[in-house]
Amino acid sequence: MPAILSANFRTWLLAAFIAFALSGFWATPYDPSLQQFRDLALAGPQWGHWFGIDGLGRDFASRLWSGLGNTVGMAAGALGLNLTLALSILALERTLPPELGRMVPLLVSIWVAVPVIFIGLILLVFLGPSAGTLVLAVAVGNVPFAFRQLRVLWQEHRSALYVEASTALGGTLRHTFGYAIWPNLRPDFFALCRLIFAICVLELSGLAFLGLIGDPDFPELGAILRQNQAYLFQRSALVLWPGLLLCGLLLAVHSGSQVDSR
Repeated sequence: MPAILSANFRTWLLAAFIAFALSGFWATPYDPSLQQFRDLALAGPQWGHWFGIDGLGRDFASRLWSGLGNTVGMAAGALGLNLTLALSILALERTLPPELGRMVPLLVSIWVAVPVIFIGLILLVFLGPSAGTLVLAVAVGNVPFAFRQLRVLWQEHRSALYVEASTALGGTLRHTFGYAIWPNLRPDFFALCRLIFAICVLELSGLAFLGLIGDPDFPELGAILRQNQAYLFQRSALVLWPGLLLCGLLLAVHSGSQVDSR
């Protein structure tokens, strides 16, 4: 029983962390991009500004909260698009004739050699720098990884004895998937989702730190790190807090994933 409570607690902790992060889209006490406290630039924590003011006169707590929300939202968008593309390619492989279907894993193997940053630079040429461009680059760049993992999971569960038994009893593919495959596949699938989400968080923040997000005022944790690196020795908290939030986000995702491994 304590183990079950602990697992449930970690699940609720992750859900609460994500909910708190996403509330940064509308619940920040100040506009995270408005430079309305320039006379207090680089001021430390004080009443009304619990994390102080950044170098451009913006409330740093609002930027951190909004940045966390943008990081989580962008990573969730990249995850959704990534899984959609990977599942579509997997379905395509299964529906093509065997001769053509065998070409799909080969093409994906070539795709693996293309780094995410290269895909991002290509997309920047055609789409311009923006948060959406980074989301698309990260989603597309991680398709080979998601496809390979989903393919292994599908083959493992599709050939299981309980699936063969369901098929032998006359179950349709829809019935077999809903009542035999999915209940057993679900824990591994959500564990994979958490892993891809964590990868997306790191890659999006890394690309934003490199300045590929375009708008210098856009609040995202990697972009905030880049904006404040010049103040590392003057006000180190402006760099430490975005890094700690990134670590906290990844820790929450990792802790939640322990639930699926039990």
